[in-house]
Amino acid sequence: MLNIGPTELILILGVALVIFGPGKLPELGQTLGKTIREFKSAVNNIDEDIKKDLVDLKNEVQDVKETVDMRGTIEELQKDIKDAVKIDLDTEAVKTAEPHEEK
Repeated sequence: MLNIGPTELILILGVALVIFGPGKLPELGQTLGKTIREFKSAVNNIDEDIKKDLVDLKNEVQDVKETVDMRGTIEELQKDIKDAVKIDLDTEAVKTAEPHEEK
């Protein structure tokens, strides 16, 4: 973090004691503790929101993949149907083009 050693910490606390006095110092410590807790809580909430958004995005991507797979299957089925109809039409065309033998 800030790499503050024991000497620097004592110096900071001494300056704070001189500036704010012994009566205000506990209040400042309490306020600082509350501020840090609220900051951590806000960071955790943001983290949870990001995770939730990622899960939602993953589900949407999966839905798109499934839709694309279905489109491919539908296109294959349409092609198979067209081929089957073409073969039937070609067979009918051959049948009608053959001369009829009279008995």
